[in-house]
Amino acid sequence: MDLTLWAESPEEARSFIERIYNTEDLPPISKIYVAKRSPKSRSNNYVEGEYYKTTNDEDVDVYDESIIAPDAIKKLVQWCTCDIMLSDGNNPLLVLEDTTHIVRMNVYQRVPRLVKASQLGVRSLVLQGTRGLDFSKRGDCWGFYRYLQAFDAISKVHNENPSLPIWYLPDDQSQLEAEAKVNRMIFSIITGQEEVFTQESERIIDEISNIMVNGFHGYVPPAIPSMVNEEDIAVVKIGAKPEKKSWREKGSGQMDPYIGMIAAAKYIFCFDDNGLQTKPLRVEFTYLPEGFHFFKNWETSNSLYKTLAFEIADEVVFLG
Repeated sequence: MDLTLWAESPEEARSFIERIYNTEDLPPISKIYVAKRSPKSRSNNYVEGEYYKTTNDEDVDVYDESIIAPDAIKKLVQWCTCDIMLSDGNNPLLVLEDTTHIVRMNVYQRVPRLVKASQLGVRSLVLQGTRGLDFSKRGDCWGFYRYLQAFDAISKVHNENPSLPIWYLPDDQSQLEAEAKVNRMIFSIITGQEEVFTQESERIIDEISNIMVNGFHGYVPPAIPSMVNEEDIAVVKIGAKPEKKSWREKGSGQMDPYIGMIAAAKYIFCFDDNGLQTKPLRVEFTYLPEGFHFFKNWETSNSLYKTLAFEIADEVVFLG
C-alpha cells in the first residue's frame, strides 16, 4: 500500500500522527504533503492542486518544493480542504476533520468539505470536541442539535457513504475514547474491514436519528430565521451589510458563517429520504446590490468565499 497523508498544514499532520495514527498498528505512511506551510497561511492554491512536500516523519518539516496533487485529491478539496486526507497512491481512502470547539454562530462551518467527500464516495469522519458549548444551557443544546441535523441529512442523501461525527465532552477521558474510536474506524477503512466500519457507522447514524426525534438532551430547536423552508423552495437569507470594511479587507468578506449554512440548508430542506432533490435552494442577499464588488468575476475566482454560494445554491439573488 502506498499510503499518502494530505494535510491542511504541518500542524494538522503532526497532531494526527501523534494522537490518532500512531496509536494503532497501521501501515506506515509513505509520503506527506501539506496544503499550507502554516495554519496562518490564507493561501488556497490547493484548489488548483498545489501541495508542499514534507519530511516523511513526525516532524513534518516543509520543503519549498511543491507538487500538483492527483485529480482525485483535487476534486475532494473544491469545497475547502479537510484537515486530513489519506490515499492509497492516487486513490482517496478517507477524510478527517479534527476540531475541539464548536461555535454556535457557525455550527455548519465544515459541512461543504464533508458533503464533497460524500458526493465523491470517499469516507469522511469528524473528531468533534464540544468546547465552547455548555449542555446545561438550552441554547447550546439547540446549537448541537442543529450541528447533528446536517449529518442526519447527509446520511439520507448519501446513505452508502454518510459523513460520521464522533463527538466528545471537554474532558480528557471522553476525548481519548473518541480518538480511539476514530483510530479503529480508520484502521477498518485502510485494512478493508468493511463489516466493522459499517457496524460502527450504523451505530452513529442511529444515535443521530434518535436525537433528531427526541432532541439533544431533550431539546429540539426552533427554526433559524435566516433558513426558511417553504413548501416549494428553501431560502437562506444573508443579511450582511455592504458598507462593512471586511468586504475589502478580508479574503472571506462577510461570508465566513454563511457558506456552511448554505450547504446545510440544501441538504436539510431540499432532499427527500430517498436522496432525491425535491425543491430548489435560493440564496438571498438582503442588502447587497446586484453586481456587488466582492463577487465580481466569481466564475474565475479560486476564492471559495466568492464561488461556493453560486455553486451550491440553485439560485442567488441580490435584493439591495
